Amino acid sequence: MLVKIRTMTTLRDLVLRVEAADVTEAIARLYDRRETLWLPDAVADVLTELRRLTPDLSRAKYQLHIELLPPTAIDDEGFWDVCCRKEGDPERYGFDLSPWTEWLAIRVPQSLLDKMTATEIVAHCVWEMTFYGFTQEKIAAFRAELEGNVKEIDEGNAKLIPSEQVKAELELE
Repeated sequence: MLVKIRTMTTLRDLVLRVEAADVTEAIARLYDRRETLWLPDAVADVLTELRRLTPDLSRAKYQLHIELLPPTAIDDEGFWDVCCRKEGDPERYGFDLSPWTEWLAIRVPQSLLDKMTATEIVAHCVWEMTFYGFTQEKIAAFRAELEGNVKEIDEGNAKLIPSEQVKAELELE
């Protein structure tokens, strides 16, 4: 008797199945970017790079979650939350500063595939993973700058401004 073993889909599996033009259209629709002229070229470049990379399977323990969250204020719109979770861990993990090889290994649950198309899932992930830049180098540079800032704060070498002062200067209170 043969037993069919079902493996969970990864983001890389979906990236290999979608077309750049369709992902661009989905980003434009989902994130109201219809007037963004540079978007098609940027998305095509990102997908080309993602297809070239090998997933970091040490990150396969993360599962993708995408949901539309309600507005936080009366005049706000809802927003898409794209995050990852580990099984048995209620914590949400952001991957926007992670190397793209880690993104590619993220597991996509069947429940998400039942709610969204592969194109929409890839569109959400591309939008999230490029928040700090459309190349891995730009994202790594921002991550390094952020880590340097954290180190400076931890070592007590940073000049910090109390939040009350900032709010007063910006007339937020």
